Amino acid sequence: MKKNFLKNMHIQFRDYCNHTSVHGFQYFGEKNRHIVERIWWLIVFVICLAACVISIYAVYKKWEESPVIVNFGNTRTPIYTIPFPAVTICPEAKSDRRIFNFTEVVYKMVDGIPLNLSEKVRFEYMSLICNQYPELNYTNNGTFSEEFYDVLKAVTPKFQILGCSFFEDVKDRCDKFYVPVITEEGICYSFNMLDGQEIYRNTVLPLKDYYQRPGFVYENSSIWSLQDGYSENAGLYAYPIRAFSAGAKSGLTLNILTPSEDLDYTCKDALQGYKVMLHTPMTIPRPSKKYFRVPLDQSVMGAIEPVMITTSSRVKTYNYERRKCFLSNERQLRYFKNYTASNCNLECLTNYTLDVCGCVNFYMPRENGTTICGTGQIECMKSRESRLRKFYLTTKIENPGYFKEFDCNCLPLCTDLTYEVAISQINYEWKKRAFAQRRLPGVRANSHVSALTLFFKSDGFITSERNELYGPIDFISNFGGLLGLFTGFSVLSLMEFFYFLSIRIICNVRLFGQWAVVEKE
Repeated sequence: MKKNFLKNMHIQFRDYCNHTSVHGFQYFGEKNRHIVERIWWLIVFVICLAACVISIYAVYKKWEESPVIVNFGNTRTPIYTIPFPAVTICPEAKSDRRIFNFTEVVYKMVDGIPLNLSEKVRFEYMSLICNQYPELNYTNNGTFSEEFYDVLKAVTPKFQILGCSFFEDVKDRCDKFYVPVITEEGICYSFNMLDGQEIYRNTVLPLKDYYQRPGFVYENSSIWSLQDGYSENAGLYAYPIRAFSAGAKSGLTLNILTPSEDLDYTCKDALQGYKVMLHTPMTIPRPSKKYFRVPLDQSVMGAIEPVMITTSSRVKTYNYERRKCFLSNERQLRYFKNYTASNCNLECLTNYTLDVCGCVNFYMPRENGTTICGTGQIECMKSRESRLRKFYLTTKIENPGYFKEFDCNCLPLCTDLTYEVAISQINYEWKKRAFAQRRLPGVRANSHVSALTLFFKSDGFITSERNELYGPIDFISNFGGLLGLFTGFSVLSLMEFFYFLSIRIICNVRLFGQWAVVEKE
């Protein structure tokens, strides 16, 4: 019985070899051929099959590890579909020298002259913003009280805008649109930024007089989101403000006055003027990370080019680890209502600083019970930021996964927006202009005026999109192409295989009374 079964198997296999479309199989079943020929074809087939499997595995790994490719869109996106960037301006002058003279206090400490209580307190507070001098005798307080923000507000020079315009419709009202914000540079001023209630969660301690947009009503705050853009009922003058056309006349223009007595070269470096940062309205600015300068008595013009990336609906179905980005509602932050990579990195640094130092820096979000780090924790705060940056580089470059506990996992948003700016500048002869117009008495001659103009470079921009590198059809095509190249295998070849294992046997039994039949030659 077993002998007959093996004989029938042999007959059926030879029948399959003689009729299959898979390359090389016909030589396995050909009669009256030398064994060397069969072995040679067997070796060739095994080599081709192995090469095919290796190639298919390589395609699969490439698809699995990097399934997403970024390419450019086919149509231009109008600039009025996105907000004008939030413009954060940080003065290099940190204190009004008539209220607190940082240089004078440093000289007193160097010369051993005792300071009064007010000078001691203000010097300690301003040391978190100004340059540190290791040779001076700090009190090394571990934490500061909430009084820090009151003192900072009291000594910070007034932000004086001489005149501004935006989109030819909003004139001389930039004081309304610019709101004070707290950053690592101290008090800065942001144009077109969302209100603090829209940015921070309710558990975060609110900062009085900061991140507060005049006339803001929280119930009317959902007219724009980075994911969905402006709502249909947003209207022409929605907030965040948007520009409807390109060019300087449709951009932001402002002149800033800086009195000479506000300049303090001991608190900060010799580069006086302003740091300017462009960011999305929902992002907390970090001007120490990315900025450009507006020097004193200079006119700076910036042409803005939006850089927006979206994600196809197919890629959105992938796990975030494969698509390398987060959907807007996919990652929840502890302090922020809206996820951005920048907000995530700030939160990660805040948590790490709090965990190690027991307090946070003055510009970081805080909850009830969290204290502000004092001068005694400056080195701790600096080392936390430096180590966190080092851990990031180590995990990404040298040893992925080694410092997993420090991995902030701050992937970019799947729908993300940034602003690139190309700047040019020239001497601003404002005094000559004022003298020619007989307006010089209205402006102190020992002051400085800086001019800034920002506008969109063109009326539209090309949006990039994350798409599949290999979709299901692409992968099947590559799979089938490699099988066909190395073995001649196709879907019909697969059907032949199942045919000889099922229908062929059944029909042989019904026609000839046995499941393997030798064909007559």
